[in-house]
Amino acid sequence: MGIIPIFPHDWQYILNVYKDFTLSAGTQAASEELLLGLLEVGVRFGERLSRLEPNGFIEIGCGLAIPSLTLARLGNQRGKAIDVDPKVLLLSEDLKNRLGCELDFQCCDVFEDKPKLQKGNLLIAEKPASYKKNILEVEYNISNWCKIEGHNFAMIPSYMNEDTLVSYSERCKKYEKKLKQVGFEVENKQVCDQLPFRWLIASK
Repeated sequence: MGIIPIFPHDWQYILNVYKDFTLSAGTQAASEELLLGLLEVGVRFGERLSRLEPNGFIEIGCGLAIPSLTLARLGNQRGKAIDVDPKVLLLSEDLKNRLGCELDFQCCDVFEDKPKLQKGNLLIAEKPASYKKNILEVEYNISNWCKIEGHNFAMIPSYMNEDTLVSYSERCKKYEKKLKQVGFEVENKQVCDQLPFRWLIASK
């Protein structure tokens, strides 16, 4: 399942907002095909997570919150999406209203004001980053936080400029191994054939 089946009447609108978002973030102009592929990753991620039937979820560093909006569209309530950038949250709110989804947004720095997760909540991070920390440190902090506190979480590690398919896959395998060592069951799977991103879904 992908963006068009879940958002059959709104996918072009979502794509246009995503295009504006990437340009405003200073990202180099990308082809519509690539942007649609990146949206597909977020939607597929959210669709997979909806099948976990989480008892609430929190997405951190949400950006446009595509996984969370997908979860909400598929009937998963009690969700929250958090980002430090108020401008991007305005775009996310616009998408939520356009799509008729129920989703709460919060503007804060999760490394300074860590959200409280309840038992059964799912922590979500799609391609996490931070203006304060490097990407690997962010990924490690998220993974370590959940390992220590025992929270279920789902992450798509970022594919960085210096990554290759092999190095990215190896990094995901290392996360998987360390999570399994502390009792998590882990699903480590490539999201789609067109792009290298893998999801790590860890649960106890």
